[in-house]
Amino acid sequence: MIDALDIWLSTHAGLALLPFLSICLIVAGAAFFRGLTGFGYAILSVPLVSLVATPTVAVLMAILMQLIIGPFGVRQARGIIDVPMVAKIAAIACLTTPLGLWLLDIVSADVARLIITAIAIGSFLAFMMKRPQTMNVSPLHITLVGTISGLLNGFAAMPGPPVVLHFVRKQVPPAVSRGSMITIFFATAAMATLVAFWRDMVDIQLLVLTALTCPLMIGGNHLGSKYFGAVSEPVWRGFVMVLLAIAAAVALIKLL
Repeated sequence: MIDALDIWLSTHAGLALLPFLSICLIVAGAAFFRGLTGFGYAILSVPLVSLVATPTVAVLMAILMQLIIGPFGVRQARGIIDVPMVAKIAAIACLTTPLGLWLLDIVSADVARLIITAIAIGSFLAFMMKRPQTMNVSPLHITLVGTISGLLNGFAAMPGPPVVLHFVRKQVPPAVSRGSMITIFFATAAMATLVAFWRDMVDIQLLVLTALTCPLMIGGNHLGSKYFGAVSEPVWRGFVMVLLAIAAAVALIKLL
């Protein structure tokens, strides 16, 4: 029975049973944090999934997952977010996402892992830095946030770092930050998915793997969402820091 399942998974999902179960655990855990904070699925899952699969599989799987789960948060976010600002960041990020996917497609797996490692570590260090008390909404700042977010989205399925640093400020309520980030991430995931199909980067095995683990993504996100708002703001921000620290540590382990 186990041998038959192992063969089936290897044939249809491109992974043996043990790596597949590892990915299931990663997806469920990353989805829980995503539901709790509104972001972080790719930052946590991509470095971890890269331990048992190629960087390309890890990135594209995360993009597809974020596309599937995105609508669950966008509906609730519409009434509380700053729609014009969120729309500007999302539009710019969508425009630069194809360039990130192109870079992912042409570099070697080792180089991709190295860059993803740097992104995870840089995200953690940037979040640990002292944050300004006011949000910068100048056109140049918005353009930079959107541009970097799109590049990171295409290359590593991680549009979050610049967006998180933009929205997670003391005077921005967690619900507004969470809704804004979910909306932007859904838009960039939709663009990345279209470009990935256009570049023939998505195959049947990736779709099967995503379909098999999708229920864990939805369930983990739903469970995490139940706890959103049930903890104080300092604790919520503490989860964000822990999330980035875990991603950076895992990336360092893979690099070494």
